[in-house]
Amino acid sequence: MSLSVYSEKTLSLVRAETERVLSQDPLASIFEIERWVQEQDEWRSRHCLNLNPAESLLSRRCRRILDSDLATRLSEGHPGDKIYPPKRQHRYIDRIEAQILGLTRELFGATYVEWRPSSTSLANAAVFFAGLRPGDVALVQGDNNGGNYAYNSRGPIALTGARIEPIAPQGDCFEFDLDEFRRQVDRLQPKMIVIGGSYVLFPYPVSEMRRIADRCGARLVYDGAHLGLLLSKGDFQRPLEEGAHALIVSTHKVMGGPVGGLVLSNDAEFMSRILDITFPGLLQTRDLNKYASLALALNEIRAFGTPLAKAMVHNAKALAQSLEADGFRVLGRVRSFTQSHQIFVHLGNRAADAEQRCQDAGILLARSLMVGDERDNPSGSRLATHEVTRQGMGESEMALISSFIRRVVMDGERPEQVAEDVSRLLTRFPDIQYSFDAAKEPNLNQ
Repeated sequence: MSLSVYSEKTLSLVRAETERVLSQDPLASIFEIERWVQEQDEWRSRHCLNLNPAESLLSRRCRRILDSDLATRLSEGHPGDKIYPPKRQHRYIDRIEAQILGLTRELFGATYVEWRPSSTSLANAAVFFAGLRPGDVALVQGDNNGGNYAYNSRGPIALTGARIEPIAPQGDCFEFDLDEFRRQVDRLQPKMIVIGGSYVLFPYPVSEMRRIADRCGARLVYDGAHLGLLLSKGDFQRPLEEGAHALIVSTHKVMGGPVGGLVLSNDAEFMSRILDITFPGLLQTRDLNKYASLALALNEIRAFGTPLAKAMVHNAKALAQSLEADGFRVLGRVRSFTQSHQIFVHLGNRAADAEQRCQDAGILLARSLMVGDERDNPSGSRLATHEVTRQGMGESEMALISSFIRRVVMDGERPEQVAEDVSRLLTRFPDIQYSFDAAKEPNLNQ
């Protein structure tokens, strides 16, 4: 079988690993895999200060429930109205999925929810295939102007055959020039407008953009993948109430659940088309154990979402202020840096080296495009505070984290030396806050 579609780096690793594995007993390989997973867990929990916006920290209860019989079972259709398998076999998952539907509707102000996508990319794809046809124009916030990689020439919009046009950038905080946006809409007559994505510091003018979209009958889609908690329990903004036709949210990242995606809408006709795309086309077989974990995470949000959202944003502002005081150039200083849990640091031509040195010190950042960057040469770094906040860290720890980054990037200190201080900091925060991990089962008979 030819593997020529893969890169030489991939081929080299696959060949070497295959040769090595086939030379040993299968049980030895199993022991290796188990050891790698254990080492990964120890490394991430004890030695990694994670500031990567794209990742998530699960409570221990959410992690434990992933190891369940549900992981291998099937359930097709909507809760209470399944088409397969026979009814008794899905009586438990139906209750769990009904909770997901009900809680997400309440949290986001949505009438309709597609809860089944196993990733945000699949959620994106369902929306795009439901709303775009070959030759349509999709006006999008591109990945070098604060949007998502999924909107470039290799993403799911391109697979629809639609023509991708970038929303004109304005300013370095990924905001919009509404006058220029109006001119673009009038000129291009798009069928869909996609805003949001990866780089969101401040609320978008959704109501005004919806009025502009209505000039040509375009659907306005808000990609809130990185913002879920802030759109549900924070005071960031409420996209559906402000006029978005659809909202896409990651179930991980700031939502604290397992990896997955949600599509939310108050538009019955649009959601009907989305549901026709997702089942059975994209989502016939699914990860039912992940839905159980998500249901737990949503109940954690019910209980702790509001204080968690406020703490994340407070920590982001504190980290930005400390980085600025330590000599870094942080985006958005005149606007108090951010209203979300993310911040951006200009690093120029040392961005790649800074990211690697920080990783060697156990500090995980996300090298990111800034407005005007060439796609293959990001000059910034994107940092987020949701994981360190759930670990229980606050303003004083943000100042300490800033000093770690300064020591590695500015002062040229050996990363291994800073890594020791990172590990010492993490030992002070072994538990996951804003969760029910320590709760005992209540006596419901009292």
